[in-house]
Amino acid sequence: MKVAFFGDVHGCVLHALGAAVTLARHRGIQLDAVIQVGDLGAFPSPERWDEASRRFGADNPAQSDFFRLLAPSPRLAEGVRLALREIPPFLFVSGNHEDHQWLAGLHHAADSPVTPVDPLGAYRHVTCGHITEVAGQRVAFLGKIEWPGSMDFDDDAYTRLLALEPGSVDILVTHDGPYGMSSWRGTTQGSRKLTELIERLQPRLHISGHYHHQNGPRHYGATTSYALGLLVGPKVNIRDSTSVNPRQQVTPGSIGLLDTRTDEFEYVHDPWLADIHGEHLDLATLLTATQ
Repeated sequence: MKVAFFGDVHGCVLHALGAAVTLARHRGIQLDAVIQVGDLGAFPSPERWDEASRRFGADNPAQSDFFRLLAPSPRLAEGVRLALREIPPFLFVSGNHEDHQWLAGLHHAADSPVTPVDPLGAYRHVTCGHITEVAGQRVAFLGKIEWPGSMDFDDDAYTRLLALEPGSVDILVTHDGPYGMSSWRGTTQGSRKLTELIERLQPRLHISGHYHHQNGPRHYGATTSYALGLLVGPKVNIRDSTSVNPRQQVTPGSIGLLDTRTDEFEYVHDPWLADIHGEHLDLATLLTATQ
């Protein structure tokens, strides 16, 4: 079976759908699952954006696509339905840029650890600590980041996962990454608590995001860990207005593909990634033009 993993989306949900379908078409494969590692950008309205999302969203129109998905026009709905004919809905875990209160309310109303967040069912949120079978793999999900006093891991979820027997989970999906995975401006990045969890749980595979760059493979005992890049880099550098990603195209290294039969994982760097672009992506046109 084939599982695609997507890095931080930050609202560019149509780019993600288009890239998933295009990946399956270009590789001539069926995707049995699609998993996103958090910072989908799940907010119910622009007024609920956090400050960082508001700053970046002001210069990056595609980051508002999540709001369009919540109240889709007929044209947008057509594109999403075309996508869902070829790929399964995305499963995603909480990042540090989501409306956690809103997401909790959706789970309470649905009385389920996995719930759609949009009316077309394209994206389904998974609660922290939930374990479920995905594409024949036992997958555990842990959202948020290690940030005491602000947005630390859910204590109950973390404790439950830490108490599991080593090897009882095949894949661990988190937003944060393990401590020491990289450094930025002299600061070591990653979570010590997550490193402890990986070393205790020993899944075959760990996938994360948050730091916006491809990083891996790294090895923690029996576990191979990969971090995914940012799906769509910002249009401009907000510090100096320098163009960074003017076409708003999908970034190489932001998508990973797993073959569960062989345990082979690869970062996707295919040339067609550049074809998924635009500030106002017309998903229906993209998918019908490339059939």
